Amino acid sequence: MLPHNDKMDNTGGPVNNYFMETHHHEWILTNRLGSYALGTGNLINQRKYHGLLIASNEQFQRYHLVAGIEEKVEWRGQTIHLDSNNYSNCIYPEGFLYLVKSWLRPHPAFLYSAIPHQNDILIRKDILMDERSNTVLVKYTNLGHHPLHFCLHPKFTMVMHHELNHPGSMDHLDIPTAVENTDQGSSFGALRQDNHIGVYGHLAKGEITHNRFVYYNVFFPWEVMNGYPGIGDQISLFELNFTLKVGEHNCLLFSDTPIDDPQKMIRRIERRYSRLAKPADLPRRPDRNDSLLEGLDYEDNTLFKYEDYLDLLRFSLADFISNNDIVAGYPFYGAWGRDTMLVLNALLHDEGNLKLVEAILRKYSLQLNNGLIPNMQRESGREANYDTVDATLWYVILLWKLGKRKAKAAYWKEVILLCEDVLKNVLTNQHWPYFVREDGLIELKEEFAHATWMDVRIDGKAVTPRNGAPVEINALWYNAICCYAAMCEEYSKTSSVPYIPFDRLMEMKDLIHESFQKFWLGDYLADRLIGDEPVREIRPNAVIALSLPWSLIDLEQMELVWQKAFEELYTPYGLRTLSNKDPRFMKKYYGNQRERDLAYHNGSVWAWLLGSFCGLYLKIWRGRIPDKDIAGKLSELIAKFRSGFMRGHIASLAQIWDGENPHFPKGAPAQAISVAALYNIESFIASIGE
Repeated sequence: MLPHNDKMDNTGGPVNNYFMETHHHEWILTNRLGSYALGTGNLINQRKYHGLLIASNEQFQRYHLVAGIEEKVEWRGQTIHLDSNNYSNCIYPEGFLYLVKSWLRPHPAFLYSAIPHQNDILIRKDILMDERSNTVLVKYTNLGHHPLHFCLHPKFTMVMHHELNHPGSMDHLDIPTAVENTDQGSSFGALRQDNHIGVYGHLAKGEITHNRFVYYNVFFPWEVMNGYPGIGDQISLFELNFTLKVGEHNCLLFSDTPIDDPQKMIRRIERRYSRLAKPADLPRRPDRNDSLLEGLDYEDNTLFKYEDYLDLLRFSLADFISNNDIVAGYPFYGAWGRDTMLVLNALLHDEGNLKLVEAILRKYSLQLNNGLIPNMQRESGREANYDTVDATLWYVILLWKLGKRKAKAAYWKEVILLCEDVLKNVLTNQHWPYFVREDGLIELKEEFAHATWMDVRIDGKAVTPRNGAPVEINALWYNAICCYAAMCEEYSKTSSVPYIPFDRLMEMKDLIHESFQKFWLGDYLADRLIGDEPVREIRPNAVIALSLPWSLIDLEQMELVWQKAFEELYTPYGLRTLSNKDPRFMKKYYGNQRERDLAYHNGSVWAWLLGSFCGLYLKIWRGRIPDKDIAGKLSELIAKFRSGFMRGHIASLAQIWDGENPHFPKGAPAQAISVAALYNIESFIASIGE
C-alpha cells in the first residue's frame, strides 16, 4: 500500500525512509577465499571498490575485475536503462530512476520498471556469489506482462583493487578476447597482457559478440571526499543479447577462471542462498492480478521475522571467514590477529564452528614470534607485522574458551604448554618495545605507543598514544594468566598427574590484581598509567578491561564505570572513543586521511565496543536481576542495529560512525568485529528464550 502523505519523487514513486536508508548503505557478498562484491542500494558505484567481482587469492591479493554492466532493456521501441554511472558533472545513464525498490539481504535484489512505475514492465535483478570459487551470478527475471529484449555490456577494470585505471590508460591495451556461442549457452574470456589479470563469463541463454569501447572518467565521489584519486576508466569488450518472455529468467556468470560447468555452478550458487529467508515483500513471480507494485512495502515495516534475522546475522558473520582465517573488514582489510580473536569468540556460540576455530588458532600458533601473534597477516604484498600486544592476550583467552567447549584432556595438555611458553615470553620479553614492570603491569615504551587497538599513527607518531601501562592491556594480561591457571586446573581434574602452574606466573597474577587498583579514579578507570600517575581520559578501554571473564575491581566500582560510560560514551551505534565532554573530542569522522585519522580514536563511534559494553552490563547484573530483564535492557542497547537488519536497511555493520549525531556508517562498510559483537549479544538474548 502506498503511503498517503509521503513526498513523491519524479518517477511517481514514494520518497520514504526505506529508500533513503538502502541507498546510503551498502550490500556485500563474499566467499571463503576473501573475494567480494560490493555496492549501494541504487547500484551507483561511489567507491573504486564497488563492483560485481573483486577476486582474491590465498594471500588476500585482490583484483577488481567487473565494475558493473551497462544494461539496456527494449520493448516496442521504448528503452529502459537499468545502470547508472557517476561522472564529475552528471549521472548517466539515469538507471536509478527506473529502480522501484532494492533489497540488501540475503543477497542484493533490485526491482525496475518503466516510468511512471507500472506492473506492465517489471524486471528483477539478483546478484549472488559462489562460496568456493571467485564467481558471481547476475540473474534477470521478467516479472511484467510483456517480452523484453536485453542488451548488456559488462564493464571491466581488471586491475589491483586498491588502484584505478588512469584516464586514457585503457585505450590501447592489449587484451585478447575469446567468444563461444553454443546451444548450451555462450562464454567469453579476456586477459590483460600488461598485468596478466583475466576475466571470464558465461551467459545461459543468448548471444555474445565482440566489441570494444571505453567508459572514460568514471567518477567515485566517496574516494574524492576521503582525499584519494577518484577518476578511472572502464572497458567493454563484449555485447550480450537475449530476450526474456514473461516469467522467464536468464543467468550471467563472471569469474576469474574459465567456468567448466556453468549450469552446475548456477545451481550451486542459488542453493547457497536458498535456505535463507527472503524479505517479506520481495516479488518472486509475475502477478496476474496486476498488483505486484501494490504488494511492496513502502512504509518501512519489518521485512524479516526475529528468527530469520538471527539466521541472516549468522550468515553476515560468516562473510568474514576466508582462507582459514578472518577478514577484518571489507573492502580495505585482510586478516588481522586481534580482530580474528574477537570474531572467533562469537563463532564459538555455534557447535559447528569449533573445528574452524581450532584450525585458525592452530594456524596462529605456528606464527608466534618471540611471544606475539601477528597483528596483521600478509596481505596485498605486505608482510605480516607484530605491532600489538593485546592480540596475543586475546589469543590465550580464546584457547581457554575453546577448551571449555571441547573439554578434552589432550587439548588441555597441548594448550597449557603453548600458553605457558607465550606468557613466559611476555614476562621476560626483551625483543619487543614493552616490558613487565616491577609491579607486574605491562608498560609500552614510547616507540610502541601504538601497540593497542588504538593504533593509528601520523608520520610515525601515535595519534592516541598509549605508552605507559594501558588499562585494557593489563586487564588482558591478568585474564590471560587466569585462563592459564584455569587450564591447569581443568587438566588436573582429568589426569592422574596434575599439572602445576609456573610459580612466577601465579605470583604475577596476584601482583597484577593488587597493582591494578592504581587505575581507580573514584568513578572510572584511568586509561593508562605513566609511572604511577593515572591519565584521566574517559575512553571505552575501561569497559573492555572490566568486561573480561576475571574481575579486577568490585561490583560497585564496575557499576560506576558502566554508568559513566553510558552517560558519556554510549550511542545507539556503539561507544565513542573519547568522552564528548573532553576538549579534544572530535565530532565528525570526515575529510582527508590525516583529518580522519585524528578523529579515528578521539570521538568516533565504534560498533564493536557494544560487545564489551553489553558484556559488562551482563557481568554486573547476572544473578542479581531476572535474565529476562537483562535481555530486555540489552535489546534496548542494540535496538538500532536489530531494527536496521529486520527492516532491510543494512546488510552488515560498518566500522565506525560520527561521534556526534551518528547515523550514516563510516570507515569499512562491513567490519567483522562489529557484526561479531552484535551476534554475541543476540546469542545471549536468544538463549534466554530457549
